[in-house]
Amino acid sequence: MGYVAVTAGEEIIERAADLFEKQRLDGDAETLSVVQLEGQLERLTAQAASEGGLYAPRLAALAVKQAQGDTVEASFLLRAYRSTLERWDETVTVDHGELFATRRVSPAYKDVPGGQLLGPTKDYTQRLLDFDLEAEDGREGEPDDPTAEWDVADEDPETVTNVMAILREEGLVEEPAAVGETEPSDTTRTPVTHPAGRDEVLQELARGETGALTALGYSALRGYGQVHPTLAEVRVGRLPVKIEHPYTGEVVTVTDVEVSESEAVVPVYAKRDDPQFAFGYGLTFGRNERKAIAMTILDASIQLDGRDEPAENPEFVLDVIDGMDSFGFIEHLKLPHYVTFQSILDRIRSIRERTLEGDGGANSGSDPAPTEVETDD
Repeated sequence: MGYVAVTAGEEIIERAADLFEKQRLDGDAETLSVVQLEGQLERLTAQAASEGGLYAPRLAALAVKQAQGDTVEASFLLRAYRSTLERWDETVTVDHGELFATRRVSPAYKDVPGGQLLGPTKDYTQRLLDFDLEAEDGREGEPDDPTAEWDVADEDPETVTNVMAILREEGLVEEPAAVGETEPSDTTRTPVTHPAGRDEVLQELARGETGALTALGYSALRGYGQVHPTLAEVRVGRLPVKIEHPYTGEVVTVTDVEVSESEAVVPVYAKRDDPQFAFGYGLTFGRNERKAIAMTILDASIQLDGRDEPAENPEFVLDVIDGMDSFGFIEHLKLPHYVTFQSILDRIRSIRERTLEGDGGANSGSDPAPTEVETDD
């Protein structure tokens, strides 16, 4: 149902859309370019790409610009565009150990093989407004690079050992039940049915809305769940994309994608003689560590199969985390609901009329009944 019932109908709708576009262009400031958005607001475009399920940084920046910074609207545009693309091939499964990490921290280990790689982050600094950034507006020339004088060694980077691999070598990780040799389903083509497989859960979590994942993950940490994990590690880097060459059949790397990855462990004491760790996993497009961490919490919670708390119920989680579904359902309330409202209104009026008739009209007046006041004799 649209606003076609309004006088002038489609003309008014078109004018409203023009006004929305004018709002973006109005003012004396220069128009933001897609290149600027992609380069300087990388976290924003990465969130849109992640929730849209399409790794295309330039298109994500374009979608953010068109949506005026609304990440859910931007991800909707990306999903709509993705649905028009022809599927050429499927990639070969890659080992996440092949990820070239630009950032890797392990809260679980102080001295971890390969070392802690802080990378670009402000996690360990004060969060204060930097008013010096105002001076950048309209500044000519290239910005100063604070790392320009740093010496960078030409030697190959040291191999970064995965923390979970260390725990697995000691037999400390309880592996999930085998799922057989079946290929993972594609939830963009086949709707999720419950009970959902873990491959379906991870796909839906990876495309879920960042705020929704964060809120549900936080609910588990606040006691509305049994999972309070220790992060084995959080990594940001570039993961190779490989396909089988159509002529030679050899596996070749065609490109790479930036991803954020998180793994967490949860102690399980059910086996008294041999306690182990269960684990949760999260991986998402772009630099979005918060979402990846929340994803690990929810993955670990859903594996408990407890269903006693919201974060442990896969049907509840998967139904509410999708930005397209949740935001669309919330915002559809702005659309006309004349028929349903009039029906409810008629029903309420009818009930009130019958009630008043049953009371003999005693309470039909608009003036309130006088208040009785007790007095001492």
